[in-house]
Amino acid sequence: MSKPPSSPTPSLIHIPDASAPASAPRRRLLAAGAGLAVAAVLPAPAIAQSLVKLSFQLSWIRSAQYAGYLSALENGFYREVGLEPEFVSGGPQVDAVANVAAGRSQLGDRPSSALAVGRDKGIKLRVIGTVFQKSPFSIMSLESKPINNVKELAGKTMAISVSSAPLVRLVLKDAGVDPDTVNIIPAGADPGALATGQVDAYTGYLTNQGVMLMTRGVKLHNINLSDVGLPNAAGTLYGLDDYLVKNRATVVKFLRASVKGWRWALDNPEKATAIMLKIGAPGLDEKAVLTEIRSSREYIYAGMGTKQGLLALDIDYFGKEIELLRRAELVKTPFTVNDLLDASYINEALKG
Repeated sequence: MSKPPSSPTPSLIHIPDASAPASAPRRRLLAAGAGLAVAAVLPAPAIAQSLVKLSFQLSWIRSAQYAGYLSALENGFYREVGLEPEFVSGGPQVDAVANVAAGRSQLGDRPSSALAVGRDKGIKLRVIGTVFQKSPFSIMSLESKPINNVKELAGKTMAISVSSAPLVRLVLKDAGVDPDTVNIIPAGADPGALATGQVDAYTGYLTNQGVMLMTRGVKLHNINLSDVGLPNAAGTLYGLDDYLVKNRATVVKFLRASVKGWRWALDNPEKATAIMLKIGAPGLDEKAVLTEIRSSREYIYAGMGTKQGLLALDIDYFGKEIELLRRAELVKTPFTVNDLLDASYINEALKG
């Protein structure tokens, strides 16, 4: 095998005596040479801004409820502000709040009630924004056998998650229904029991479990629990006090890019669906993803989402939720809504 030709020896640039006058072309050549020399020795971050990495702990798998974040990631909105976030999948076997509390992730999302309970337990977390201004958490029944109001649950069988049962029992009491007259059973992740008639009502997210049923051709009747005395936000963003204070600029940039991503995803649901199928969890159903993104819009743009901007915080709304949690004895310490929320981060992001 022949030996490859050696690289030509680079010619040396002759630098004249500094006292000698230089012609205009020579001055341009010298300036260009100096610029190349500086570029050769400076590290990359000195030439192009390095990206700040952070970890975001999702409360569930990378599904359609995170379309705004993944759209921002895929479209380069985070890179535009100098960030490189990693969205870590959650799920039923993942204690998302514990991962943030331990510092494995810097930010995360959970339903607002779970974060209030976490603060009550002594975790120094702080809410900084929320995606779903009004939670899609609902009491679903079949359109052919509708449950039109809370009172009609008496004598019926209702599936509900163990963690949500105390709050729903309180809603029943407030409506004048003895909770013991309702046959409450644990809800599974799949709402199929409602479609087969095993239960009369199923409590879950209309944009998730409800979409699962609707894409199977099941027609639903819905009572949103926020409308009957259970204020609750979802997709609520949080971090530990210490991290937020020390990294304020990074947090504001993340929120600003996230707002841009959510706005883009809601305005372009078909394109956002394609992104979810590309970088979301394996096995996502295209029709279900598209339906979920479209059905989420009214909950994301509700309340402060329209009045102030996406991800904004309604302090009064969260205050009502804390009081309800206290009545249900899920929150026992005397912290206030201002101990849990700091709206200054999202307010600053929305001004940018």
